[in-house]
Amino acid sequence: MIWVLYSIVSMHNIFSNIELLDRASRIAVQAKLEGLTKSQIENLIASLYMVDDDRDCLLFTQLFVHRQAARLERGYDFAKLVNGAIGEMYSKGGKREDASKLLGLVKWIFESIEKVRLPRVDAKTMSFNALMKIL
Repeated sequence: MIWVLYSIVSMHNIFSNIELLDRASRIAVQAKLEGLTKSQIENLIASLYMVDDDRDCLLFTQLFVHRQAARLERGYDFAKLVNGAIGEMYSKGGKREDASKLLGLVKWIFESIEKVRLPRVDAKTMSFNALMKIL
């Protein structure tokens, strides 16, 4: 009985696929607008593995993204978007796998737009579908 319940909980998606893509699009576009680099996103992904606990690692990543913005003196809005998404994941029982999926998508999208000149956009209202129309 416990195994069945665990299986159902572990299969539960924190965000729908389209919500995950929308959030990743907003975060990646904000990273580009603030002049962040792919390696900074990769460092953020790596921060998920600073501790062994699959849930507490989300808290460490929230701290890391703000530390990174303060150290670089840019990326504050990027940090707020990451913090919001990961904070919501944590509050809904999310784990490392959920955050890793989100940040992996952020990296893919960032790599897709890294050398693209974006029209004037508002990252906070960006959606995956709107981004695909730009690309």
